Amino acid sequence: MSRYTIPNAPGAPEDRVTTVGWDGPLNSYFAMAFDPPTTGDEDYAEVFWIGYTPCELPDVASLVTALRAHGVEVPPFTLDALRMDKPNEGENFAGRPATRLIAEMARPHVPADQQARIDAALGGGSR
Repeated sequence: MSRYTIPNAPGAPEDRVTTVGWDGPLNSYFAMAFDPPTTGDEDYAEVFWIGYTPCELPDVASLVTALRAHGVEVPPFTLDALRMDKPNEGENFAGRPATRLIAEMARPHVPADQQARIDAALGGGSR
């Protein structure tokens, strides 16, 4: 799994943390942004988190498109690194413990094109 901290969306709080990366076990790029707690007894507040379901963001272009919806642009040098992460780290969804269970649990909650990618990663279908 790779992870890179990138610039926040314009106008975002300075202490927000936005990260992107490749998650081989999920076969997906991901991005997340969190704001730090405002008091000592709070947790970090999730601003957004995308790419956390199997095969959700299969390529850098889909990650860039999803991030633009949040006003975030990925620097070119990070895009270059992300493009290398998938081939270097591999796609490891199929064959992992509980993969088929995760696929079935995700099925009712993901769009048809994502489910087709999950089925392809499983080698033709999860049923």
